[in-house]
Order: sequence, then structure tokens, then C-alpha cells
Amino acid sequence: MKNILNKFKVAFLLLVSSLIMQSCLLDDDVTDFGTGPVLVQFSNLTASQNFLQTEANTVYEYDIPVSIFGGRNVALDRDVDFTVSTSSESTATEGVEFNFLGGKSFTIPAGSLQANVKIEVLSENLDSANPPTLVLQIDSSSEAVSDINTTKIVLQAICPSNLAGAYEYTNLPPGAYPVTVTETGAGTYSVSRDNYFGGSYAFNISDVCGVITITGGTLTDSFGIATEGGGTVDADTGIITFTYTADGYFSNRTMTLVPQ
Repeated sequence: MKNILNKFKVAFLLLVSSLIMQSCLLDDDVTDFGTGPVLVQFSNLTASQNFLQTEANTVYEYDIPVSIFGGRNVALDRDVDFTVSTSSESTATEGVEFNFLGGKSFTIPAGSLQANVKIEVLSENLDSANPPTLVLQIDSSSEAVSDINTTKIVLQAICPSNLAGAYEYTNLPPGAYPVTVTETGAGTYSVSRDNYFGGSYAFNISDVCGVITITGGTLTDSFGIATEGGGTVDADTGIITFTYTADGYFSNRTMTLVPQ
């Protein structure tokens, strides 16, 4: 009986010891996901913005958002200061195509996740055929700077554009498939349908001084189908002629929109 009791005591002590060791190991392996660094980074790595050129030579204000990431992914209880500058990769030059507004030091206020770098764009110095790309970089921060610390913004000059209205495709029965072109911004539009699918799948176009570029739309946003294309606007008739590609469905399909 004594031997049985001794063996039971030894087994019990070994079990308790094993549990204590496992508990210590688990404690050592616990990860606190809220202790990582807070990183400052541009909210968008790339962008393109249209700026209308007129005889008024308008100077446009433009905001470039900067956000904080990491830590607990919540707003901090302290300000986050950061500085920016123009990257050597930039083809847009400070004092020519743009200027910083209020300096190059900015603050994300306590309780916020984002602040804007503010610039002004000098539209009269932009070239619509060869738009400059502004490349900015984050140089320093009161927290930590992300390894991805730049943003690239195409400063696209455009001419006055007025494509909004009712249209029809030349290859479809008259009145059967009406098309509406809706203005969404300076020189940007949504076209309500193409001339291939039976359903209406809107797509987006940009008008840069009569040159049309397809910039996406429902097929890409809702179904992941890559789209591309481009064409021209006849300045006299307003007819829009372009080719359109929807990956896996059609390639360089000619589409002609006639104003109604």
C-alpha cells in the first residue's frame, strides 16, 4: 500500500510540474498585437487628378491625405507630427507646377487618424500632353515612418469638357438602348452601358482635351474584369468614338456614341 501511495505522489508531483512549465511557456509566447509601432504613411500610393485650364489660369488647392497605421489601429491620445518633401523622382517642380501651402510640417491631431498635406497647383504651367508626376516623401515623424513613404500623383491638365447628355450607339437599333453620359468630376464621366452586353454595365471615361481614356467601371469594380480603351471626341459633331476591351469577353471593340 505504501509503495502505491508513493508512486501516486510521484505521478501527481510530475503532473503539477508539467502544468507549471506549460503555463510558463504559454505566458512567454503571448503576443500583444497592440505594442507594434505606429506608422505614418500616405493614404494613397498613387493618384491622378484633373485640373481645368482656362484663360483665368486658376490656382487649385489640393489635399493629399496622410494616415497612421499599426499599434492598435485606433486614434492616439497625442498629436503625431510629420514632415514631407519633394522626392528626386518627381517630374513636377516646386514653384513651377505646384507649391506647398503652409510649409512642409503637418500634424495629425490627437483623436484623429488622418491629416492632409496641402498644396496648390498652378494650372497654367501644366502640359496636358505630358502631365508631370508629383512624387512626395515623408521624411520624419514623431512616431515611425512607413517603409512605403512616398506617393505619386499625376497632375493632369484638361480643357473645358461638356460630354454629359443622351447618346445612342451606332450599331444598335435606334431608341432600343439609350445611353446616358453623366459628369462625375472635372473631365470625368460615367457611361451607362456598352454596346456588347445585354445588361447595363456602366464604365468610366476621362476626357483630356478631346482624348478619351477608359478608367474602369462596373465590370472591374463588381466582377474583377480588367478593362481598358480609349478614343477621341469630334469637336464639331460631339460624336465619341473609342475602342473598348473587357478581358475575356472582347478586345478593342469599336464603340461609337452619337449625341441625341
